[in-house]
Amino acid sequence: MVRWSRITILFVAATLTALVIPGTATARYVVEPMTEEYTGEMHDFEEITFWDLPPRVMLLHCMLTVLPACFFPGELLYFLSILLPLGFRRVTRRTVLDDDFRLDLYRQITDRPGASTRELRELTGASRGRLRYHLDVLIREGKVAAVDYRNRARHFARNQRYTALEKRIIANLRDETPGAILAHLLRSPGATRNEIAERLGLAGPTVSWQMQQFEDEGIVTVDREERTFRYRLSTGAREFLNKHQDLPRPVGHRGTPWWFLPTQGREVPSE
Repeated sequence: MVRWSRITILFVAATLTALVIPGTATARYVVEPMTEEYTGEMHDFEEITFWDLPPRVMLLHCMLTVLPACFFPGELLYFLSILLPLGFRRVTRRTVLDDDFRLDLYRQITDRPGASTRELRELTGASRGRLRYHLDVLIREGKVAAVDYRNRARHFARNQRYTALEKRIIANLRDETPGAILAHLLRSPGATRNEIAERLGLAGPTVSWQMQQFEDEGIVTVDREERTFRYRLSTGAREFLNKHQDLPRPVGHRGTPWWFLPTQGREVPSE
């Protein structure tokens, strides 16, 4: 078997190239005299932006810019370590409450379970973007849970254990109208729609709509044996409200806190 040396291979390749492209070996240059006189005027160069470059040149430019960083990971880590003292650091579950604003926000949620985003904005005075960012951090690190209830986000601290029914009750307690209705049912079980509307100054359709929501959520039961429907708290809702009457609640109608009940401090007997 004949072995070809490198020099022989290069010689053969050059010969074949000259045969395939004869113009490269026989090309001639024609020199002609200049017909126009050189004026000597200077012309400004036209500026070309990066986006005017051909795609191949743009790709080459990006590669030359990015690739050097890939070959020097040590220098890149050193640069990032310089930024750490300037305030850039990774938030973990252990350090999530080191920020003063997040700590205050977490305490607000702990003291006011079921608080909405709007309520938290009023309590903290933060902008929407700043509040949304810190809420996302607390949720991501497992400190806060967000529950979607009637198209509104409700926030609970993870260390406070509530059932799904209890979370729905707490969410209603933080709103004026449903909270006032639940308070009335707690002290006046078996009330009719007209009695609730007259006592709280609400419209009849408003009470009917709220009662339908409560019934679907398992908070209220309806006695339909009589011609006039009578509403009562479910067993779970009544026990929870009797046990947690110290939960913060909104101000009710006519400026009176709705949890100021004649039965406050003692349980309403079940029927």
